Amino acid sequence: MSQTEVLAELEQTWSIGGLRIEGVSKSFGGVRALRDVSLEVRPGEVLGLVGENGAGKSTLMAIAAGSLAPDAGRVSINGQPLIEASPEEARRRGLAIVRQDPALMPDLTVGENLYLGVSKSHRPSSRTMSEWARGCLTSWDENILIDPATRVDTLVPEEKFVVEISKALAQGPTVLVLDEPTEHLSTEDVQRLFVRIRSLKESGCAVVYISHRVHEVRQIADRITVLRDGQAQGTHATEDLDESKIVNLIVGRSVASAFPVKPPLEGRRGDVLKVENLSGAGFSDISMTLRQGEVVGLAGIDGNGQREFIRSLAGLNRSRGVVKVGRDSISIRSAARASDAGVAYVPGDRHHEGIVDTLSVRENVNMRSLGSHASWGFLRRSDEDAAAQQAISSFRIKTPSMHTPISSLSGGNQQKVVLASVLATRPRVLLADEPSQGVDVGARLEIYELIRESAATGTAVLVVSADAAELAGLCDRVIVFSRGTIVAQLSGDDVSERNITSAVVTSTAERVKPERASPLVTWLAGSWASPVSVATAVVALGVWASLASSFYLSSRSISVLLSLTATLALVAYGQQLAMTIGGIDLSVGPLMGSLVVIESFYLVDNATPLTQAFGWILLFGVAIAVGLLNWLLIDVVALQPMIATLVTFTALQGLSLTLRPTPDGVISSAITDPISSQFGAVPVVFVAAVVIGVALELVLFRSRVGIALRGLGSNPEAARVAGVKPRRFHIMVYVGCSLFAALAAIPLLAQVGSGDPAAGISYTIGSVAAVVIGGASVFGGRASFVGALLAALLIGQIDTVTGILNLSEAWSSYLLGGMMLLGAAAYSKSRQLALPR
Repeated sequence: MSQTEVLAELEQTWSIGGLRIEGVSKSFGGVRALRDVSLEVRPGEVLGLVGENGAGKSTLMAIAAGSLAPDAGRVSINGQPLIEASPEEARRRGLAIVRQDPALMPDLTVGENLYLGVSKSHRPSSRTMSEWARGCLTSWDENILIDPATRVDTLVPEEKFVVEISKALAQGPTVLVLDEPTEHLSTEDVQRLFVRIRSLKESGCAVVYISHRVHEVRQIADRITVLRDGQAQGTHATEDLDESKIVNLIVGRSVASAFPVKPPLEGRRGDVLKVENLSGAGFSDISMTLRQGEVVGLAGIDGNGQREFIRSLAGLNRSRGVVKVGRDSISIRSAARASDAGVAYVPGDRHHEGIVDTLSVRENVNMRSLGSHASWGFLRRSDEDAAAQQAISSFRIKTPSMHTPISSLSGGNQQKVVLASVLATRPRVLLADEPSQGVDVGARLEIYELIRESAATGTAVLVVSADAAELAGLCDRVIVFSRGTIVAQLSGDDVSERNITSAVVTSTAERVKPERASPLVTWLAGSWASPVSVATAVVALGVWASLASSFYLSSRSISVLLSLTATLALVAYGQQLAMTIGGIDLSVGPLMGSLVVIESFYLVDNATPLTQAFGWILLFGVAIAVGLLNWLLIDVVALQPMIATLVTFTALQGLSLTLRPTPDGVISSAITDPISSQFGAVPVVFVAAVVIGVALELVLFRSRVGIALRGLGSNPEAARVAGVKPRRFHIMVYVGCSLFAALAAIPLLAQVGSGDPAAGISYTIGSVAAVVIGGASVFGGRASFVGALLAALLIGQIDTVTGILNLSEAWSSYLLGGMMLLGAAAYSKSRQLALPR
């Protein structure tokens, strides 16, 4: 069948399939990102979408995927209009997207990310999730080494992209959008991706392929659409365009050369960087010398040590050996020491190491060179502004203003900010890890020129790149790594793409696996380490206390301990809900006290049954109202959770003191006796607390609601893209938190026995302590209700033991603070050690 006949057939099927975008426009803060853009992708076709950074490619696809609402225009998927901006609705229509920055939740496992990332119709039961996830991964590569039970934050970038691609393919899409899918993939995975794309194309899937790598687009696309400054510049058959024509369409001008001219090597005297016998994780016995003004490239299949080597020089990875800058041997045990010696680093992972996404463009540009803008420790704002404005102009950074949050910039413009910030330090040695990654073809020449200009001032430059053509065009010398050692060096006329590629592929055929943390470290960073550690501490402290005093194991002692534990555990469950999404509720303690005070007017001996029933209704009604108020202040008024709940904290405490300035109102024994009932020495409320805690733990890890809750705390935007509705979960969390405080108020009123306005205040700190000691992250994403229960028991033990040993109350505070510090430090350090190196 001829191409004309194929296109005619595709045109006939367009009405029932594919992706159509018509007249879409979108603005951000007065900046027009898209202007009346239309395109169509037919079933069984691959459309290449190219353009400079900031041209609007990712914004257009975010609208197509339901992540953004257009200001004007419409989107239809498989003939069905996308009525509202909803990622879940787009998935139901048959669209899947692989994002340039994988939309993964780092605290969740690979399997949980895959599970949340597909629509309900493709989602398995939680019981078979692991087996299903393994099938998704092996369908990409039957020899894949990624375990579905592995947390995403322990994966290397390439593995994260494989998970992102597997998630999209698991959807069984009829429309697939691939946004820069090969930036972190190895050569074999790129070819594997192309095979899958061709297979999807043959099955009738419409594919949008976005890439800055023009040769890849020409290799895989049937047609190519060009975006420039938010406007479509036309769609062309691939065979009608060569690479130079595509580049000219992208930048709107003719680009004569992809690389600046290399100056002659003569006259470059003086060694700036000398490395002797340097070894570390992933490389060994590396020696090399860099001269003034020299640009040296490091080549090799990714994972063969070149990236680990350059990170060691930057002080980010541990190493041993000799490193000299000029004539001085330097210590590179930390990034700060390397920087002090004049070594600057452009990271390959700009999101985690290059930028601070909560700061503005101005602050990110200047953060590495603050010393040059300060006098007597105070920053000169005018100097900062001038430096930022110059960087924006020189690097052609597209931003509404220097005060714009850097998180709102495109990936390429973020990379330019990183380069501007690093070069502002005027380094003696510049280390660049994939400096043009995610940067459009029009801006790459400028980046190459900036690197050359830096070299011309005498800076020695070391570049790591997976692109052999880039190394050949930019570098004076190229050093080839394989299996962590140097296997070849090329210089002069020998520096060519062919020679680099030949040296790489003939030196090794296997990719070296990244170094993983030990099983022990991995376990310590996992979900069960804290609960097990706390349980061990509970047993150890119990044994020690029983040996120190026989009273500890008496029925009276055990009953009091477990009763207090139950009260703290119940309120800690509510605090755990808030912390799981990265929030906090300081109002739980005063709420408990207020509820006890309120009930002291209703649950009394002379009250009628109707009055007592109204009291119980009021107990839960007030809790729901407080939860809704907290949610309103946080989600609608947009106050920080700590500030919002501090407001309700003070209001509730004021209410308690207004109703009962002093303790009064005795709770009826007909109410308190059943609440205080026991099975032997074990209170009923403790049994209830254990049952509730175990049930919540199962929901947290074995249900979609629990996985979505943890995902929302781990990465809110990725969770939203996965179809999680944040506002709905926020309401559930803060109302649920207050309801658990109401449950905790029930045993508290039996323990206090009267309306005491100060009864619940201590439970705010106690609930936070129980959650932190139990293994939760204050940043969200990591939680354990069983851990909170065990921590509540440990806190109760400490109070009991200090009383038995006649220690002052201060010791309880000291020990509680120490345990919180230990719990938070253990979490932070174990997660840090578990990251891939």
